[in-house]
Amino acid sequence: MLAFSINRESFLLGLSRVQSIVERKNTVPILSNVLLDGTGEKLKLLATDMEVGISGYLEAAIRSEGAITISARKLFEIIKELPAEAKINFRVNEESVSEITCGNSSFELKGLPAQDFPTLPSYDESTFLTLNASELKEMIKRTIYAASTDETRYNLTGVLFEMLEKDGNNIVRMVATDGHRLALIEKTATGTIRPGESVVIPRKSLIEVRRLLDDGEESIELDFQKQHGVFRKDTIVLTTRLIDMSFPNYQQVIPTEKTGTAVIEREILMSAIKRVSLLSSERSRAVGFSFSDQGLTVHTNNPDLGTATETVPITYDGDDIEATFNARYMLDTLASMNRDEIQIELKDNLSPCRVLQKEDSSYVAVIMPMRV
Repeated sequence: MLAFSINRESFLLGLSRVQSIVERKNTVPILSNVLLDGTGEKLKLLATDMEVGISGYLEAAIRSEGAITISARKLFEIIKELPAEAKINFRVNEESVSEITCGNSSFELKGLPAQDFPTLPSYDESTFLTLNASELKEMIKRTIYAASTDETRYNLTGVLFEMLEKDGNNIVRMVATDGHRLALIEKTATGTIRPGESVVIPRKSLIEVRRLLDDGEESIELDFQKQHGVFRKDTIVLTTRLIDMSFPNYQQVIPTEKTGTAVIEREILMSAIKRVSLLSSERSRAVGFSFSDQGLTVHTNNPDLGTATETVPITYDGDDIEATFNARYMLDTLASMNRDEIQIELKDNLSPCRVLQKEDSSYVAVIMPMRV
């Protein structure tokens, strides 16, 4: 039966990585558990919700090899409350009960047999691609907010990941849309890619990939099979089921015509929208934007609450345009950017606008106007 000793900090870090994947309320009880598998000098941790899975290895003194599954949430809570830098002793008895001791504290946690735990998809190490970790993290941040959370539009609940050749360069592109807004970013790939290949990665999976990228490694390896994607960083492997549905033709949504272009300080615009939207309708979040060479007036009129208006200085070239947008959509887009100045391009009050970072052609956001 499994028995090992491990440093509290190492154990806590490993368990923290699986918490967001494990479902607390699950119709399949074992999916609320984490698999602990001790072999040699390594302790393997594995968790899955059948859509996303994560596995990793920790240094541990394995006294007896074996495996067990126990409540991921309760184990994490116990280890979190133990003293810093403490040595933790772990042993599974004949009744599949895990005995955890640390100093004067002891716990017994009931478990389920390891053989009942689902396995993660296999992968071929020879087909891995390598991408810059910080660039992939940026790409996820700039697109994931635009993915739909409506499960009835399942093909929009993921982010399109494309590999293509453009102007002689290998390019990785990510696109997300919920039908009301769109975000697109592309980067020159530093490693080898497979031009022409594209997959749709679920939103939840990319949230977990982003957490994986927070640890600060320079690169991440990834690969895509028919139904699954794999992301690997150091000893941690994250697998995800891909969305097996076609992604819409996003190129048709991106405007190519404009009659007005505004250059605005991003932080100033965000602050103005936040203030004015305090009186907007809770349901629609509708806020008016009046563009002219006199400035940008952000305004709302709520019959139940009142009115709010603020004028923002801009550099504007084109026809006067009055359009209404969802304040949250505009704020989400601006929050995903990191440049001081942004550019908004419009055609008229009924056509989608393009939001860009000034002097940055790698990223474009599109927001549909509201008809009021």
